[in-house]
Amino acid sequence: MLDRFPLKAVLISALLMAPVFASAQNQNPQDDIRTVHMVVWRGCEEACQAFSRYFQDRNLPVQVEVTDVARDRDLLPQVQSQLIAARPDLVVTWGTSVSRAILGTREEFGSGSALGDIPALFMIVADPVGSDLVESYERSGRDYVTGVRNRVPEDVQLRLMFEYFRPSRLGVINHPGELNSALNTEKLRSLSEEFDFSLLEHLYTPNADGEVDAAQIPVAMAALKAQGAEAIYVGSSSYNLEHQVEFVTAAAEVNLPVFSAYTQMVEEGGALMAIGTSYANVGRLAARQAAGVLLENEDPDALPISALNRYSVILNMASAQQLGLYPPLSLIGVAEVVQ
Repeated sequence: MLDRFPLKAVLISALLMAPVFASAQNQNPQDDIRTVHMVVWRGCEEACQAFSRYFQDRNLPVQVEVTDVARDRDLLPQVQSQLIAARPDLVVTWGTSVSRAILGTREEFGSGSALGDIPALFMIVADPVGSDLVESYERSGRDYVTGVRNRVPEDVQLRLMFEYFRPSRLGVINHPGELNSALNTEKLRSLSEEFDFSLLEHLYTPNADGEVDAAQIPVAMAALKAQGAEAIYVGSSSYNLEHQVEFVTAAAEVNLPVFSAYTQMVEEGGALMAIGTSYANVGRLAARQAAGVLLENEDPDALPISALNRYSVILNMASAQQLGLYPPLSLIGVAEVVQ
């Protein structure tokens, strides 16, 4: 455990030992325990929990500890320093902001890492190449660093979205402090001609502390509606996901359907449709990659940046009814439908 952390640290023990790891000479099983320290941005959510359960369910000799910085970027340099001092067997970083702060970027460290020779694995990073964490999806190009990505490619999302509803003007609302949002919007711009739509963009205005009042959400939504937006898309935005109920409610008030890459926005927030991956499945995928490094002595930099080969299409029929936009039978046949 990292000592003297002035923050809320969530500690999860995954200390269930498999008998096969105890030697015939009555070696202490504790000698075989591998330590993982995960740093998360906003609590130990589905991916974090699934990562830890992977080792628990299989009685693998892995102890997972989790530090939650609770969205406070100023804590990340201290966390990084204490990880270097503690030297766990593996550091796992959750999200783009945490991963860039703890591991550094290729521009800063080249083929190295801010953690030196401590193996590291990132997860819940939508665009690790665009955010300069790795050189390619085939391999990271950085010693001791590997990871998994979680976003369904934007062209796949748009193709399925337009099978449901084809807007000529698509709106996006971003927090200027979120790199993933900017990268996602840049990709949408590059696809707008191919898919024949105009992209309307709106940025929230943070205060001096970098925070955005949720009261800006309905204002932003009304502004896009006035510009002729016919639908709203959320491809990558922790802020919009955190405020999903306010976001979808504001869209509904101006009769705008919300399409998202986050399945939670449909299941919990009432968005119309999502094409995304389960965070729990991403956590399990990251755990399998971690097990290779911890228990099979695989070199992190030799591993590909893994991604799930399946994704989910989620439709919210209550929202469809409210908006008067009913999905085609072709989508109902493949989608999970929620009310």
